[in-house]
Amino acid sequence: MTITRTLIASVVVIGATIPAALAADLPPIYAEPIYQDVPELVPVEIGNGWYLRGDVSYDFDSDVSVEGGSRAEMKFENGYDLGAGVGYRFTDFFRTDVTARYSTFDVDFGPAAAYRYALSSDAESWELMANAYVDLGTFVGFTPYLGGGVGAMQVDYGISCTSGTLACAAIPGASYTDTKDWRFAYSLMAGVAYDVTQNVALDIGYRYLNVEAGDLFGLTAGGVDYALRDDGFDRHTIQAGIRYSLW
Repeated sequence: MTITRTLIASVVVIGATIPAALAADLPPIYAEPIYQDVPELVPVEIGNGWYLRGDVSYDFDSDVSVEGGSRAEMKFENGYDLGAGVGYRFTDFFRTDVTARYSTFDVDFGPAAAYRYALSSDAESWELMANAYVDLGTFVGFTPYLGGGVGAMQVDYGISCTSGTLACAAIPGASYTDTKDWRFAYSLMAGVAYDVTQNVALDIGYRYLNVEAGDLFGLTAGGVDYALRDDGFDRHTIQAGIRYSLW
């Protein structure tokens, strides 16, 4: 009887340990979590690279040749410009912008212009240009640059004549036809910018502008039509402005 009880107890103990042993050999029901390094999210700067600009300019005197029947000379007096634009910086060394500029200046036709006209003009112009620049590196906040641009200029001479002269009084029925034409233009620039803050830079530079030939005005007098054209002109400009980076 004692032997039987001992055998039964042994069988019970063995039966109880077998499931535990088998369970130890089985893989866990829930796998341990796997941790991986996730790259850090960097916020996208919507305005990165874009900038706004505004400029004021002073134009020096320049001589212009006139053609139409006989040749004459006229002179652009000193003038002033206002400009604004938007641009984009592609790298630390290359940027582009699109600019619009308005200028006003007096025109001196001299004592004896073609056809003995005694003329005066308060001229104005509008200019649209696409420009590209190479920045030559920044040194203690100063960044010298070179640039060039192409575009078009509309010139309005606003011609008037002095009372009592041939064009105004001596020819009955004399009349003027003022012209406003768009002409091809290109420019070359050189200057230096200074970083006032991370977003604001002062820009001072020289600008050369070349404008192709175009009409000055037309005159009808005594049943005859006359036309005067300029041979194109150059403008030399000193300009100062501010660039504001949108980031």
